[in-house]
Amino acid sequence: MISHKHKCIFIHISKCAGTSIESAFGIDIKTSIQTDLNHLFGWDYDNQLYLQHATPQYLIDKGLISKHIWETYYKFIIVRNPWSRFHSCYSWLSEHFNLKGSFYELMNHQGVYKLKSQQNPLFFLEDHLRTQKDYFKLDGGLIEYDRVIKFENISNGLDKVIEDLNLPSGFFEKKVNVTKNKKRHYSSFYSKKDKALVEKNYEEDITFFNYEYVKQHNFRNLLKRKV
Repeated sequence: MISHKHKCIFIHISKCAGTSIESAFGIDIKTSIQTDLNHLFGWDYDNQLYLQHATPQYLIDKGLISKHIWETYYKFIIVRNPWSRFHSCYSWLSEHFNLKGSFYELMNHQGVYKLKSQQNPLFFLEDHLRTQKDYFKLDGGLIEYDRVIKFENISNGLDKVIEDLNLPSGFFEKKVNVTKNKKRHYSSFYSKKDKALVEKNYEEDITFFNYEYVKQHNFRNLLKRKV
């Protein structure tokens, strides 16, 4: 997503609160099947992907963002614990689209998930399965964002973006596209097999962003120690 008004670029990794960010910047998220090149949002029928989930490399290679704008605009991104991210993805698909395939099928883009993706861009899943580190790669190097926010500390991170861009207080208050079971800790969802599947497929993200799998009871104990 790009905002020329605020001279900023938000790189939206799927299931990292990006829809709420785009809504805050005035984008009509209900029109995601339409192409909005002015904001780099919506379904790109020519290239068969969602512009808001495109990698920086893709946006620049396709001329959708000039090198000058990329270098001069403020850039921020949100990253998330991979186990939490894919639990959110699976829950979102189950809740909003009544897709009841297995977690293994989702992670390997099989069964109902593959079928739905082929039938309708609404169910396009390649951007959901892409590694988060892909969004940090550009021309063989690593991108230095102005602000990298961890989903687990999103409120403080967005407060910093408000300060950096001189946005109105409460700019990001509205939350959209939230699953009903968001308070359920991801560790209550995973079997040993599913946990290992995420670890195998997204080892690069786990290492690069320094994430680990935290069991729910350990998570609660950590919170108690912080109080």
